[in-house]
Amino acid sequence: MKHFLNKEMMAPNVMKVPVDATIIKESLPSWSGEIDREKFAIVSPAWDSDIRWISARSVEAFADFQRLFDRLAIARFVEPYLDLECAVRLYSGFLVTRSVCEKPNFHLDWRNTNNEAFTLLTPVTDNSSGFGMLYRKLDGTVGEYEYQLGEALIMGDHFSHSTRPGRSEEPVVLLSFTFGTDKMEHWDKISQTAVGQGHLVQLPDGTFQTGGAKTPYPQASV
Repeated sequence: MKHFLNKEMMAPNVMKVPVDATIIKESLPSWSGEIDREKFAIVSPAWDSDIRWISARSVEAFADFQRLFDRLAIARFVEPYLDLECAVRLYSGFLVTRSVCEKPNFHLDWRNTNNEAFTLLTPVTDNSSGFGMLYRKLDGTVGEYEYQLGEALIMGDHFSHSTRPGRSEEPVVLLSFTFGTDKMEHWDKISQTAVGQGHLVQLPDGTFQTGGAKTPYPQASV
């Protein structure tokens, strides 16, 4: 089955997986401090939050995310769900920062891709406690997820979620990847999300596409 249920969370197409927080920490120095605008692009969606997505503007910067994606061995978690020719393709890598969220903004990362694309989120900083995620369960109620160092969420189709409202003295930083099939036949549906978050995206065939950010994420029904 392409779709799956997380019985613990009672939500569709979402899984908790282990990640090596030490590897993530080791990779951070090149991304810390002042953002190099020649290497990285910043997108701030029009939400009630100061959330920022910091992603690669150059192929060199993309390679930093690719190395981290490979070292964390993320592909193994989703391979059973994907229509693959050779290997899982990384579309984009991000650092996601925020220090305030005024109200929820429920959205879907992926809609009707048949789980040919996924998003991963995991904390980088240890101040994420109390500033987690809200998500919609199958029965329509709202659940809460607390980010934990060493654990990541991987989200596929129709998983409705939002940042939980809150504030932090220092920005909370998350690491995020979007990734999935390496077959271009699925790109039309995947691209509706994948090209809207940053300047540079890798397509399933391994080529790169650049362009200004579009309005990200279709809104979920609430």
